[in-house]
Amino acid sequence: MHIKIYSKSQLVLLRSVNKLFRKKYRLPQGVLDRIEAILMVKELGEHGFIAVLIEPVENDITEIEDELNCYPRVLKDGEDIVDVPVKETNTRMTKGKEWYMDTLKMKGEKSWIYVIYSMTIKRIYAQ
Repeated sequence: MHIKIYSKSQLVLLRSVNKLFRKKYRLPQGVLDRIEAILMVKELGEHGFIAVLIEPVENDITEIEDELNCYPRVLKDGEDIVDVPVKETNTRMTKGKEWYMDTLKMKGEKSWIYVIYSMTIKRIYAQ
């Protein structure tokens, strides 16, 4: 499952409903701050968006592409993977996880997808 954000108004709505989620499903503040920073600085393009993957990722790019289901568009890596600083609050969304942001470009278009996702520390360091 993932959440797509296209505009600042959708981020405002997400912040409002995030408070209503049980602690188990509440998005970390660091993720919301990163979404806001992207919307303020970056250009998403006509078909671009920010995606927050709720469940931890096991196999980086393949699993992300499958989850986003952007077919028939072809996605390619745009920039390096960046760490998203999140304070561990001992909740399901932060406990034993690290958050990252990857940038994907839609081939043949000037559109960008910013994907924010978590990986379990066990998975990261088991490799």
